[in-house]
Amino acid sequence: MSKQLVNCHIDMSNTSEFLYAHVDLNGVKVGPGDAVLVHDPIVDIEFGEILSYSRTATVSKAGIFSRLWVYLTARLEITMLYEVSFSTTRFSKAKRYPRPNMKQEMSPIILHEGIKV
Repeated sequence: MSKQLVNCHIDMSNTSEFLYAHVDLNGVKVGPGDAVLVHDPIVDIEFGEILSYSRTATVSKAGIFSRLWVYLTARLEITMLYEVSFSTTRFSKAKRYPRPNMKQEMSPIILHEGIKV
């Protein structure tokens, strides 16, 4: 892994419209497996503030094997998001989770005597 020290510009916002933190590394491209460490960052921002400041950062470039490994595993891990839905229908039979039977008649819950929900 090769490391280089670069100047960076950081924009942060914590308002009712936006919540973000962007780091612009002056002219350095970051790829899969690379790591960026910002030195002396401001991590606590109050609500309603917008900050813009400069710092230095260490960019650690990944080697060819770790870059390839991250690239391949990232492609495989994205498939875990494919089965996310808000419906009760399952399309995959890989995992069988217990599902409540919706057709059963539910008995009323008695909170206090004489009051039924």
